[in-house]
Amino acid sequence: MCLRPSVDGLTHPKCMTAYSIDGVIPVVLYRKTVKKLIYQLKYAPYLSSLDKTIGEIMAEGLAQNESFHAFISKFDPILIPIPLSKKRLKERGYNHAQLLASYVAQYFNLKINNSLLLRKKDTKPQYKLSKKERIKNILGAFEVNKNVNLPQNVTFPKSVTFPKSIILVDDIATTFATLKEATKVLKRRGVKNVIGITFAKEG
Repeated sequence: MCLRPSVDGLTHPKCMTAYSIDGVIPVVLYRKTVKKLIYQLKYAPYLSSLDKTIGEIMAEGLAQNESFHAFISKFDPILIPIPLSKKRLKERGYNHAQLLASYVAQYFNLKINNSLLLRKKDTKPQYKLSKKERIKNILGAFEVNKNVNLPQNVTFPKSVTFPKSIILVDDIATTFATLKEATKVLKRRGVKNVIGITFAKEG
């Protein structure tokens, strides 16, 4: 993914690889008020009540995106919030991406899976790092839950309840490193279609 603008957030065809994300759809730009909202949701004093404001704005914004509607109509995807490490989840008491995903799920009548994708290492906050450092920081951070019954091929027999299409949910996209790393892990296990949705996008 080259980070250049594209039609409704879809990845340019020439940028696509076997394990690349199919698109990232943000709702708003990462500006002053948005920065404050996200910071207060994710860091002390941990104002989890802001999830309602951010979640509703996010859902309403996605409702106006044609590519998002086309994706959910064509592929019947499930939502997967970007998981936190056990340490970060214990500190905060909630996963902000999971809170936002619940509003999107309710608005569009989509299912959420909070156990398929796991974070296997505690990483530094991405906002403190350079682009190169962010990619290195998130490398190898995710894994598919080994307790989920996964197919070893990509034909997805009807007896296997494993999703072909997934929407990753996060609060902000900057270099897309987190979303791309999560997508790589999922597509290596046979998921066919993956897009990311975020509340905000930097730049």
